Amino acid sequence: MAGLPALTDDVLAEILVRVPSPCDLARATAACGSFRRVATSPRFLRRFRSLHAPLPLGVLCPDGSATAASFHPAMPPHPSAPAARALALAADFAFSFLPPPARAWLLRDHRDGRFLLDRALAGGSTAFTDVAVCDPIFRRYVLLPPIPDDLAASVENPYLQRGGDGGLQSRSSEIFLASCGSDAEGEEPSLAVIWMACCRGKLVAFFFSSESQQWRALSPPEHYALSTRRVMGVRLGQRNHAHGCFYWMITLTHRWLVLDTRRMEFLVVDISPVLSGRAMMFSNQIITLESMDGWTIVVVADVFRSDKRCVLYFYKFMYFSDRWQLQSKINLPEEWGYRFRGIIGASEGYLFIKLDHPKQNLGDPVQQNVTYFTFDTKTMQLGRFCEICSGTVSEAYFYTGFPPSQSLPSV
Repeated sequence: MAGLPALTDDVLAEILVRVPSPCDLARATAACGSFRRVATSPRFLRRFRSLHAPLPLGVLCPDGSATAASFHPAMPPHPSAPAARALALAADFAFSFLPPPARAWLLRDHRDGRFLLDRALAGGSTAFTDVAVCDPIFRRYVLLPPIPDDLAASVENPYLQRGGDGGLQSRSSEIFLASCGSDAEGEEPSLAVIWMACCRGKLVAFFFSSESQQWRALSPPEHYALSTRRVMGVRLGQRNHAHGCFYWMITLTHRWLVLDTRRMEFLVVDISPVLSGRAMMFSNQIITLESMDGWTIVVVADVFRSDKRCVLYFYKFMYFSDRWQLQSKINLPEEWGYRFRGIIGASEGYLFIKLDHPKQNLGDPVQQNVTYFTFDTKTMQLGRFCEICSGTVSEAYFYTGFPPSQSLPSV
């Protein structure tokens, strides 16, 4: 009889791990104490999270004069709305637990429940900053060591990648999180941070791992393709990710900068054959998705057309050397032509599309808003995801994760 309670918990765990989604698990664990005890154990949560994709929970807007701005949760009737509300109440997206002053910290990236923020150093450098990796649910953070002087010496007059007014939000570096595999016994992935700067004639990149606790240099691509308009500098577009690779459009070109984190190698890919004849004014006109069978799906938004329509083209490839295969072409609603402002993210077969406020409301500040819609790539159905009551949202992060009850400390 001594082993009966453990056996009961094991049976419950086998039942609960088969619950279809994190939202269903949250409802099930509210039913009784036994379910909640089993479903909130770290061992169960690691197993459950490995089998289920994170939920689309909202949009983070880092713009503004204060830290990290605001989190806008998914709205009903989206199925993630209850979990999004719970997250908004439980997490500290003001990051008030970071070392003061709070207004100095700027949100740069998020991944696997971790958030990357940095702040300008006393000397005013827009490239080298204090870097913190945070967990806003458990209110924890770690400060990364500074980049060593011998590595920093290779960075010469980097071009601005964010801002441009020399203020607290100007940055001359691209810094982001990357997963580098799982630890033993199903623990959280190790912490990895990539730091990049575009200098004249070269790309400089460094890699930090929580395992080594050191920064090391990454080899740039052999022929790094600078923008043809050098006087404007080299700016990287929206960062996309699929199957362990990060992608940036090199602004004013039809080229991709790619970082393969499985090999920690850079390469430049010419994608002009696909984009030829299409005006690519914004980097969020192209986004990458993952397919279950290993293909990388690329969605290209053709916006600046003579017929004022917005058309989405879906391509796929397996390797960089492949020729992209056209899967489908989709016409978005005609009235979206002048409101479409790009694709901010993708999750489980859905695109998340940003629309500006309708033209007829431009004179009414109460009605001005930015709306984010979901677009089901299989059924072609549209749905409202969330809304931001502001006429000026220049940057936004699509946020996916798990409800607070299914979260584990990530830092």
